[in-house]
Amino acid sequence: MSQVPFESRLGEFARLPVSEFVLHREPMLLLDRVISLAPESAVCEWCVSQDSVFFVPGLGVPSYIGIEYMAQCMAVHGGACERARSFPPPRGLLLGTRQFQTQLQYFADGTTYQATCKKLISNAQGMSSYDCRILLEDQAVAHAIISVLQEPRGEIFHE
Repeated sequence: MSQVPFESRLGEFARLPVSEFVLHREPMLLLDRVISLAPESAVCEWCVSQDSVFFVPGLGVPSYIGIEYMAQCMAVHGGACERARSFPPPRGLLLGTRQFQTQLQYFADGTTYQATCKKLISNAQGMSSYDCRILLEDQAVAHAIISVLQEPRGEIFHE
């Protein structure tokens, strides 16, 4: 029996709910769905709603929450890569954000956005950096370089 290539397994995960790949749950699960996955990148999507835990009535979701949208896209990428290897989603820790820029003050109610992440570098100890963006109709409205520490497979962070 032939083994399905890693890239093909990732591609099969597109359009699945984000909850399939991350440990986050409501109300902190901010993304709605996976749009695409590749070995070094991911694209996820969400629609801003008044039900969001961060929603400010009459304004929307503050743009600084964009860091969390991008970080959750990174978590989806890490979780999908682990699932493609038949492992559960790993725990992770956001280590830092550099060069965060946004063109918005708020993410608007009823508007659909996409978060993208592209892996820049990673090491065997689980540290990675990603180039992340938030898109509105294919135009970048936010950008950051985000670093994370992903739990090494089979190990548990001490609590």
